[in-house]
Amino acid sequence: MKFVMPIVLLPLAALPFSAAATEPATCHDGVHYRVIAKPAESAGQHFIARKKVPGDDGKPCLYSANPGDFEIRNKNAEHFLALEGSLLILDSGTAPDPRDLILWDVEKRIKVYSGTYSGPYRIEGNGIYFWLQSSEATDANCAQAAGWRKQGLGAAIETEVWLGFSDYRIVRGTATRCTARQ
Repeated sequence: MKFVMPIVLLPLAALPFSAAATEPATCHDGVHYRVIAKPAESAGQHFIARKKVPGDDGKPCLYSANPGDFEIRNKNAEHFLALEGSLLILDSGTAPDPRDLILWDVEKRIKVYSGTYSGPYRIEGNGIYFWLQSSEATDANCAQAAGWRKQGLGAAIETEVWLGFSDYRIVRGTATRCTARQ
């Protein structure tokens, strides 16, 4: 007697479409806003910015847009970095540095800044410090450049900068460094 193993075919709808479908939302509470992030279908996250009312801090973290919420749909693998007052600060990309830095004013519902950056970043006072490419690296200004080129990489000189939250202008500092580029 021969046993035949039955094959069970499930409709595609019964299978999870992606890991994002099962991952829970994450809440980031600020003084005046709650940002709810959930994984996007591919890389990155979708966001809902919600004005807080008393008692919100104890509410469950559920990604569900309500009237009056501001929803930002993932476009280029955006990820939450910080919430400073009404500024939602996002990182965008899937590759190593440099990546994109995006600032949304969730109160005004507008993107107020978008540009490249390299980490690490730090938020101090009324702004954010990060690294920005200022020139190409050469063997003369970067001791590691030749070694990186042999590995198929490039190199750049970066300067630490400060982006003010009041006017979104970049102020260049004096600290520099040499970094590899993919």
